[in-house]
Amino acid sequence: MKKNNSDLQGHKMISFGKLVFEALPEMWTFQLPMGILLVGLSELLDRLIIWVTSGPGGAMTTASLRAMILNWRFPVVLALGAILVLAYIVVELFAKIHMAKDILYGNQASFIRELGAGIRSLRLFFNPGGIGILVFIFLAVPLCGVGFSISLTKNFYLPNFIMDVIMKTPLLLIGYFAGMVFLVWFGFRSMFTLHGVLIDGLSPSQARKKSIEIIQANWKCFLLWAVRMLLLIFFILAAAYFLFVLLPEEWLNRLGADVPIGYQIDLRDGRLDPSMWSATEAMVIRYRVFCCAAVLMGYYLSSVVFLLWGAYIMLRFTRLYLALTGRDQKLWPERPKKARYRFKVLASIGVFLGVLVVSACLGLVFNQVFDRAKPVKIIAHRTGGNLASENSIEGLYAAIEHGCYGSETDVQRTADGYYIAYHDNDFKRLTGVARTPQKMTMEEIRQLAIRDTTGSGKLLPVPTLEEMLDVIKSHEILFIELKGATADRRMVDDVVQMIREHDCVEDVALISLNYPVIDYAESSYPEFVTGTLFFGAFGDVSRMNCDLLIMEEETASPNRVNQVHAAGKEVIVWTVNTEQAMLTFLDSGIDAVITDEIEMADAVQDRLDKRTDLQLLRSRLDDIWGNQ
Repeated sequence: MKKNNSDLQGHKMISFGKLVFEALPEMWTFQLPMGILLVGLSELLDRLIIWVTSGPGGAMTTASLRAMILNWRFPVVLALGAILVLAYIVVELFAKIHMAKDILYGNQASFIRELGAGIRSLRLFFNPGGIGILVFIFLAVPLCGVGFSISLTKNFYLPNFIMDVIMKTPLLLIGYFAGMVFLVWFGFRSMFTLHGVLIDGLSPSQARKKSIEIIQANWKCFLLWAVRMLLLIFFILAAAYFLFVLLPEEWLNRLGADVPIGYQIDLRDGRLDPSMWSATEAMVIRYRVFCCAAVLMGYYLSSVVFLLWGAYIMLRFTRLYLALTGRDQKLWPERPKKARYRFKVLASIGVFLGVLVVSACLGLVFNQVFDRAKPVKIIAHRTGGNLASENSIEGLYAAIEHGCYGSETDVQRTADGYYIAYHDNDFKRLTGVARTPQKMTMEEIRQLAIRDTTGSGKLLPVPTLEEMLDVIKSHEILFIELKGATADRRMVDDVVQMIREHDCVEDVALISLNYPVIDYAESSYPEFVTGTLFFGAFGDVSRMNCDLLIMEEETASPNRVNQVHAAGKEVIVWTVNTEQAMLTFLDSGIDAVITDEIEMADAVQDRLDKRTDLQLLRSRLDDIWGNQ
């Protein structure tokens, strides 16, 4: 920033460190209402989407993709989603950059002022280049991890079933990594694009060109700055973890060393008088009150640090932009002071007292508020998960021996009307024969030898559905996915007849990615359990005509799960293969998971069963914080 800037005249000049310290109240009063605004707006638009999709036909899902796209509600839902995305970009990026600029230029920063500037800046992006930048922020940055992103898409990723196909197909894998490299390269060179538009008033195309020039001329300086920031982030996170997690957890673990895991206390019958408590009950309640106080205060302080940290990072990045464009200086304008110290002290005391009151209440009704979720049923993906070769008879036996609730398998129809268990559209991956099941007869398929997917080197035959029904009867539930181009009403009728002939109606569930097929199965054969698989949805999915809603991980939000359960239906999540996903969904109150990692699921469930009250409290509050 040059000295001839009129905004600097008449200001006492201070160091950047003191500038940051003096700007903390402004950053806090910006970040706090920002978070409240976005949570409220998200809830409002979510309710609007549910209302829009509450007409005939209910929810729109990927299980009926063509009908979803052609439905008049679809563009309305997309428009509402676009409004939400733009709101997050305006508040979390545009307004934050304007706030950083005002602080560095010596102007008074406020949420209303910066929000207004952010909204007005939107018009600068209503052109092809600007729209491209917005799309990159929304879709590409979460995937490649380079560039400014918004919290709305912090968990955005390619669904596991898509990644599974990519990882097993060499050409797709090469294309995926090439695409990621390109996105990283593009994001790195475009790091200063938003600042060029919002600070210097350039068009998006001009701003990106300027960003490329800055990076090319100063890439060593930028990388050094990035390394320093990463080290600082690591230090802050490590310090926060030590202060807010390790220290209180160590003390609480000592305090609760004798507290039984899962101890049940019900004080709703009027037993609120401490003199009525046994020695064990008094010890458990005291421990739980201290746990709630420590964890709630830790989360509050962590939230303060997190909110201020986001504003600080943007302030540092904006300062770097000014420096690399020749406008840096060693001293900065002193902040306009609005201390209100007495109010801040009273507010801090109020927060502390509020935490104590809430902690006492939660400690008394701990079992009712922080219940331990019932065990989630385990369904082996493609018959046996990683215990045996996919879609094999051996997989069924392995799942049964392991004690799985059920197995999932894929069924397709042959050219002469037989039904086989096979996943892919053709046999190339496992046999080297690039022909589809519907173009081959059963006799031809019998000549194929499938490579054991566990790597044992065995060659296995392609099993039929009838062979699988003989194995699972009275042993486990077989989730039969009606798969591929032959998933139609004829398949439903044929499979139902086959199941009845084998007397396995109680031992199966009919599922599919094709909702019209499941709708037909549920309407025609209501005695059968039916389920729809989908990886994207808008609206109330509980109104779908089936018994099971089988959702991809990202789709299975707590609100959606509660919605389905309220309708008396069950929720299954697929395909849960990572430890973090296991920890989330085995403790989420859903009914079942479909997974390849059967042994991992058992180990995680054992960990969840052995959690102390402190660990249970942390996981429940993590769920609440993580969904805001």
